[in-house]
Amino acid sequence: TQEYTGQQRHVCWLGPMWSEVLRFRPGGPEEGTSVGELARGGLVAVSNVGDDPFWTGHPLAQANLYTFGRLAWQPDADPGRILDEWIGLTLGTGDARLHAGLRAVLDGSWRTYEKYTAPLGVGWMVQPGHHYGPSVDGYEYSPWGTYHFADRDGIGVDRGVATGTGYAGQYPKPWAEVYESPTSCPDELLLFFHHVSYGHMLRSGKTVIQHIYDTHFEGVEEVEAARREWQGLAGLVDPARHARVAERYEEQLRSAREWRDQINSYFFRKSGVPDAHGRRIY
Repeated sequence: TQEYTGQQRHVCWLGPMWSEVLRFRPGGPEEGTSVGELARGGLVAVSNVGDDPFWTGHPLAQANLYTFGRLAWQPDADPGRILDEWIGLTLGTGDARLHAGLRAVLDGSWRTYEKYTAPLGVGWMVQPGHHYGPSVDGYEYSPWGTYHFADRDGIGVDRGVATGTGYAGQYPKPWAEVYESPTSCPDELLLFFHHVSYGHMLRSGKTVIQHIYDTHFEGVEEVEAARREWQGLAGLVDPARHARVAERYEEQLRSAREWRDQINSYFFRKSGVPDAHGRRIY
């Protein structure tokens, strides 16, 4: 339903995320059965179809509906090929410019959404109740639990066995060992499993706080680029469909800027660490 990924107001094609989950092997990277193989009895989703001329509110969100159905039947399918299928079936295969433009705005849109929302596996920095838009502390002190645990010294929740909640230990080996240590935990999950300093160095060579600043500025820039790409497809898409997507892009850009400014300002004020590039942070 995209409840936590833009609610069909943002372009956020989830095929790569679902594929990553379905290809995950609980027994180890090269061992055992994948999640997709374990789930061959069936997958269940809450549909994003409603009473709207475009079914899913956002015309491009139809790609998620199609992709989920295809992956349910074939969990190891290449999501990129599925996206090409959807583009061809929905808008035809005769115009290479249109196909390339749709590919450009959809492929990578999940990573773009992650960039301007919650960093490094934190998650849940959303408005309580309806779950749309940023609220860094929205659920931080609620009965649902703590999600970022940020203070003046660092950020993230310690879910390790040795010093934290023990959640990492629920995974089988070798994943339990991988997630237990900040040095072996993948950066994309770091703040979900560990509380680290703002100066903690990521594999990219950036500190955690600089990564937060950079990705939030990059995410907005990528939305701006996608909006321009869609504007360039006018005349290749029927006017009603083009207008609806253009309208949604205006909202996505507004929201992405709001996310950028709230997240960056919050952690600048917590950490006191300025942006290395001197960009405006409130």
